Amino acid sequence: MKHKAKAAASAAATSALLLLAACGGEGETPDEQSAAPEDVSGTVTFWTYPFSTITEASWWQPYVDEFNEEYPDVEIEVVMQAWQGREESLVTAITGNNAPDVVYFNPDFVPKYADQDLLLPMDDLREDWDQFYDSSLESMTWDDTLYGQPMLMQLQTSYCNTDVLDEAGVAECPTTWDEFREAAPAIQEAGYYATEYNGVSTLNHTFYLYLWQAGGEVLNEDMTEATFNGPEGLQALEFIQEMVDNEWVPQEPLSIAEPFEQTDAGQGNLGYVMGSNLASTRQFIDPDVIETVPPMSNVEQVASGSVGAWSIFNTTESPEATQAWVRFLGEPEFLEDFLSESGYLSPRADIEGLFADDPQIAEGADYLEHLRTGVQHPKAREIIDMIRPHIQSVLLEGADPQEALDAAADEVNGAL
Repeated sequence: MKHKAKAAASAAATSALLLLAACGGEGETPDEQSAAPEDVSGTVTFWTYPFSTITEASWWQPYVDEFNEEYPDVEIEVVMQAWQGREESLVTAITGNNAPDVVYFNPDFVPKYADQDLLLPMDDLREDWDQFYDSSLESMTWDDTLYGQPMLMQLQTSYCNTDVLDEAGVAECPTTWDEFREAAPAIQEAGYYATEYNGVSTLNHTFYLYLWQAGGEVLNEDMTEATFNGPEGLQALEFIQEMVDNEWVPQEPLSIAEPFEQTDAGQGNLGYVMGSNLASTRQFIDPDVIETVPPMSNVEQVASGSVGAWSIFNTTESPEATQAWVRFLGEPEFLEDFLSESGYLSPRADIEGLFADDPQIAEGADYLEHLRTGVQHPKAREIIDMIRPHIQSVLLEGADPQEALDAAADEVNGAL
């Protein structure tokens, strides 16, 4: 029954995407200055999400008011969505012919929706693309076309809790797998957990991260076959299994999504954290006990993170108004406020000194070259859903790691 339910859900999602494609326009982008602001009108439905400390739709209102000073006849409808069930909510809206005009996308959303011809191209949206980091634009590009205006770059910062390390007698925060293995037993002996593994989170920040650090890849170079079940993937999964079996990690996050403040990470019970948004973390953890360190390395040094961007569905009935709003959200003045509040890094190179008084966050810019965001493939989200249950079978049920990875690879290859 579970396989049938999955198949039905997949079919529903595909049907919804095809429906939107059928309803969509030609994907043409009006000229940037095709109309004077006072001649632009319409309603823009804007789907946003909680970003660190920005958790209420009301945060956006002053910026809507500022935008309306120039575009008085454009109504911005701010809709605060939840991360949980994010894509399911989007598919439901699409199916009901109620898709938003603007939505927040991460890189792995873009190939899927762009491949279905559902998004407006953005190459001509603005004249200052040269001020954005190439890496941020490349992450939102599919088939040589830009489909998202970057708004943030997110590096999951690695850090240690110095109070925990002191109690455990660990002199230095680990930055390699071997150093972590040496420190973990002492941290455990002191009554803490060495780290955390979140079994219900995206694999981009969990299994994939260890896979990349082991020198592996999820798919082969031309993305036609799974490779995560090779020696590197086995090494990564066995390392995670080692942490679980030795109880170096708390058990609840393996299968349960908890509010951060209720987790051992949020309560300061971890010695080492592989990656965290510091602005959110410091609401609950004293900044003075946070020691930031370079991303973890094994064969490769890799940090997890993402690029976030605004994408526009080509079903919008107010394309000029929608694009004017998105352009506004890409201006340095807005981004400086948004990034300062949320603690994310800038996708624009011309925004400098943003966290000059906050070296813990500013340091993240030094490691953007080690950032991996996910798999750039139209089926990236489906691939995660195929792999995760097999990873869980190892961690929760004691399945053989190689057999689990092979079974997952068979599913993924069937989908590819």
